[in-house]
Amino acid sequence: MAEATLENQISTWTQLRHRLADFPEGVALVSFLAIFFFFTFATDNFFSLIAISNILTFASITGIMVIGVAMLMISGEFDLSVGSTMAVASYIFALSLNAGMDPILAVLFALVVSAILGAINGLILVWTGIPSFIITLGTLLAYRGIARAIGGGTLAAYQGEPLAIFTFLNGPITFINDLSQLPSNLRVSILWFIAIAVIGALVLRRTRYGNWVYATGGNPGAALAQGVAINRVKVFNFILTGFLAGVAGVVQFAHRTSVDPLRGFGLELIAVAACVIGGAKLSGGYGTIFGAVVGILLLQMLEQGLILMAVPVQIFQAVAGAILIFAVISNTYLSEEG
Repeated sequence: MAEATLENQISTWTQLRHRLADFPEGVALVSFLAIFFFFTFATDNFFSLIAISNILTFASITGIMVIGVAMLMISGEFDLSVGSTMAVASYIFALSLNAGMDPILAVLFALVVSAILGAINGLILVWTGIPSFIITLGTLLAYRGIARAIGGGTLAAYQGEPLAIFTFLNGPITFINDLSQLPSNLRVSILWFIAIAVIGALVLRRTRYGNWVYATGGNPGAALAQGVAINRVKVFNFILTGFLAGVAGVVQFAHRTSVDPLRGFGLELIAVAACVIGGAKLSGGYGTIFGAVVGILLLQMLEQGLILMAVPVQIFQAVAGAILIFAVISNTYLSEEG
C-alpha cells in the first residue's frame, strides 16, 4: 500500500514537472512573486507609486535590449557586445544632434550603425564558425573602443534647446503621473518596452519565423534538413539584437541628454541573466519573451528593494547571482526527460 502511494506521488510530481517544463517562465514568476511579497512586507516604501514606477522605468531601458538578447539566445547564440553597442548608439545620436543633423535622421543614423554592428557579429559567426561567446567578447571590447574614440573618451552632452523628439522617445507620461498626488516617475520608455515585447512575443509564437528561431536553437541539424536557413536566422537575430541595443541607447539619451564612455557597461550580463532567469536555456531552443520580461523586472525589483533596505550594491550582485544559478538548475531539472 505504501509503495503504491509512493509511486502515485512520484507519478504526480513527474506530471507536474513536465507541465512546468511547458512554461519556461514558471520559475521566474514564482521567484518574482516571492521577492515582491518579501519587499512589500520588509520595507515601508516598496509598495508605493514612486518605487513601482522606478522599477518599471529603469527596467524598461535594459528590457528593450533583453528582447533582442532573448531572441538570439533562443536561436542558440550570445551577444556580449550589446552594452558597448548601446554606448556607440548614444554617442552617435548625441554628436549628430550637436552637429545640427535633423533629429529623426540622427535617430535613424544611430540605429542603422547599431544594426550594422550586430550584423558584423552575425557574419563573423557564420563565416568562421567561432562560438558567438568568443566573437562578442571580442567585439564587446572593440565596440567600447569605438565609443571611446568617437566620443573622444569624454562625456558628450546635447547642447541645444530641448527637442520634441526627446519627449516622444522618453518623456514623462505626465497625464498618468499627474493622476496621483504621490510622486511618480513613469516615462515613455515603458511604452516602448511593452510594445517591443508584445511584438517579439507574437513573432516567436505566431509566425513561421518564430518556429525557425526555436528550431535553429533546439536542433540546428534537423532544422537545416527541413529547409530552415539557420545562418540567416542567426544573422538576422544578431542584427535585431544590435538594433534594439541602439534603441535602448537612443531612448536613454533622450532622458539624460548626455553619454559617457561607460554607458551600458555591464548591461550585457544583466540582459543574459534576465533571459536565463526567465527560462531561456544557454544551449538554445527554449524560452519566451514573457519570461525574459519577468526576468528583467525581477532583477530591477530586487535592486530597488535592496536600495530601500539600505543594502550595499555588492549584496544585489550576490543575490542576483544566486537567483541565476537557482534558475539554471531549476530549468535544467524541469526540462529533463523522465
